[in-house]
Amino acid sequence: MNDQHWTPGSNAPIFICTAGEWSIESLDDGVCENAEQWLPETKALMVALEHRYYGCHDADACPVRDDGSETNMFKYLSSRQAIEDIATFVKAMNVKYGLTAENKWVTWGGSYAGMISGWSRLKHPELIHAAMASSAPVRAQLDYPEYYGHTTFAYSVSDNMVGGSVECEQAIVNGHRQLEVMLQTPDGTSVAERLFGLDTGSLKSLDARRDFAGDGVASFPAQSNSVRCTSPGCNIKHICEVMTNTSLGNELQRLKVLRALQCDEAGEESSVCKAKSTFEERRRARQVQFIGGRGSSSSHHWYGSSWDYQTCTEFGFFQTCELNSTCMFVRGLVDLEYMLSTCDQFSIPRSDVEKAIVATNDFYGGLHPTDAHGKLGSCVMWINGEVDPWSELSVLSAPVPEQPVLYVGGASHCAWIYKKDNIVQESVLRARVEIRNQTQIFLAQDCSEEGVLV
Repeated sequence: MNDQHWTPGSNAPIFICTAGEWSIESLDDGVCENAEQWLPETKALMVALEHRYYGCHDADACPVRDDGSETNMFKYLSSRQAIEDIATFVKAMNVKYGLTAENKWVTWGGSYAGMISGWSRLKHPELIHAAMASSAPVRAQLDYPEYYGHTTFAYSVSDNMVGGSVECEQAIVNGHRQLEVMLQTPDGTSVAERLFGLDTGSLKSLDARRDFAGDGVASFPAQSNSVRCTSPGCNIKHICEVMTNTSLGNELQRLKVLRALQCDEAGEESSVCKAKSTFEERRRARQVQFIGGRGSSSSHHWYGSSWDYQTCTEFGFFQTCELNSTCMFVRGLVDLEYMLSTCDQFSIPRSDVEKAIVATNDFYGGLHPTDAHGKLGSCVMWINGEVDPWSELSVLSAPVPEQPVLYVGGASHCAWIYKKDNIVQESVLRARVEIRNQTQIFLAQDCSEEGVLV
């Protein structure tokens, strides 16, 4: 809670950081800071509420295995439960602090927390006045090849300090296509092993090839692209400096150079060096990054297991690099069957996953988010970044004027919600101003209607 600028009995708004997958400790990194920096002006009271199963900063916050089954352990883990938890919390705070209808609640959140932020307002407009939902993939989807497809696109973005180019994108594609062909034969696989300095026979199995090249033979950030980093190959700009340098050889040879640069910079034991980590380890690392995992490695285990469960019971979101897709990596190694195997730990078959995804979209409305009555709701702003692959499943076109959208050029996942002092992209700084302006518009208008019917 931050009540530094709050005056009891005032009509100032209440900002709630829907921590969602974030732990409370993540507030130290500036999560919801766009709202927090606004407190002196608005005199708002700000609170943050952890999501069941994700805080895990103490024993009581972590799931308890009460019958030995993973599924039963997570039986209260769902977005619907989280939304009702928020509603219960708001009611309790209204009583505790003597709040009135003039104290308008505004939810803030990014990533999965952005989904929770928007959905909480839509399903409980009687409690929550408005929502700012950042980088929120609200459309559940089983197979998500668009994730890697958008990653490919991100490397063509040149402006807003991103530093990509069409030439760079094509060089990455061409290099992996050459490797893709090589890995189809034993002789070609042997050549690939020698080229990248791997042990003879190390790429013989499908699992080994997936570990080596399933998501690129080097690290290729898009969701997590940072325009501020300066180390070799650390972002789109620096990767493209290598991949467009023809003096380094053909595209495959440039991939080798890039991989070596990243491994040298991060250390051979780092997950950046693909020879020292498995695809599954990197998949889990991306999950933790998406869901905002913080803290100890044991906490990361819970975050990852919790998110695994929600993908299997609500969302899907299985990122694949299929044959004939626009994925810029070696295709066919990371297919839907492999990604669905994560649900085996909960004994959830594909048919149940598919049914759950349909139910999720029916309940929330997918890309046309609905209120508790199934009508298009209002007073939610959806914000997305240009190079963020999760934007493919978010609201990019306003379903109604009362649900405006903002597309931030050159921005990565949730780039505008962090500390202002760490932001150097003008497009992201402008987005923060636009988000505040829209919040003021929401606060000044009547958002109490049950929904907007079209």
